Amino acid sequence: MHATKLLSRAYSYIFLVVGLLIFIGPLLWLISTMLKTQAQTYVFPPELLPDPFTLGSFSRLFETMTLMPRWIMNSFIVASINGLGTIISSSLIAFGFARTKSRLRAPLFVIVLATLMIPSQVTLIPMYILFSKIGWYDTWLPLTIPVLLASPYFIFLFRQYFLTLPRELDEATYVDGGNYWTIYSRVVLPLSGPILISGFIFSFVFTWTDYFTPLIFIQSEKLQMMSVGLQLIMGKNAQDLPMMAAGSFLALLPIAIIYFSAQKYFVEGVVMSGIK
Repeated sequence: MHATKLLSRAYSYIFLVVGLLIFIGPLLWLISTMLKTQAQTYVFPPELLPDPFTLGSFSRLFETMTLMPRWIMNSFIVASINGLGTIISSSLIAFGFARTKSRLRAPLFVIVLATLMIPSQVTLIPMYILFSKIGWYDTWLPLTIPVLLASPYFIFLFRQYFLTLPRELDEATYVDGGNYWTIYSRVVLPLSGPILISGFIFSFVFTWTDYFTPLIFIQSEKLQMMSVGLQLIMGKNAQDLPMMAAGSFLALLPIAIIYFSAQKYFVEGVVMSGIK
């Protein structure tokens, strides 16, 4: 029996290692490519370890794409705004669905969930016409305002977490003279750190990697996002594989830093959202 458990555990570790190699393989190849010279990328058979190592791809990237620092800063600003806006607006609406008492609460929540099934392409043309007529085209407003008005996905995520908090806390707050706002701001939010951090990470990553929205609503290159900037790199320097890999690495770096620095809260928030 003991041998069977050891064998089962060994198979599990082998499976995990193989899965890790499959998923980390493209990342290792990306790092290897950005450290090579252009000539080394065309060597056959391909070599994983560059000889010699070089960071010339980054210098060529910033020399060729002079707006690269601005694109990175634009994406960081917009993604941060959307992350904070998601926490504020979606958590407030989710609190209403999770803690208040109303006969309309369930039907309204069903309507909110139903909007998740509407493809973004369906609303693209009406949104484009609307934003163009009110003067929002070629600004960051179409990228931020819809997110600041709450998202059905995050409303659902926050609501599920809020339902795990004991209702006795609400009753104790009422006894102390509090109201719904007191419960939300001084009871629910302080106890919801993991899900709030998870919501910020999700919203930040969604915005950072979003290619379609900035491509449609922003025309000026100075206002453009990093995701569209990568496509511009590919269009102008398709033969310089190390430079393209360097740009992709810069796009991945902020996401990796945020995820690993808040991994504990991220996992806890996602797991607790499904437990009541």
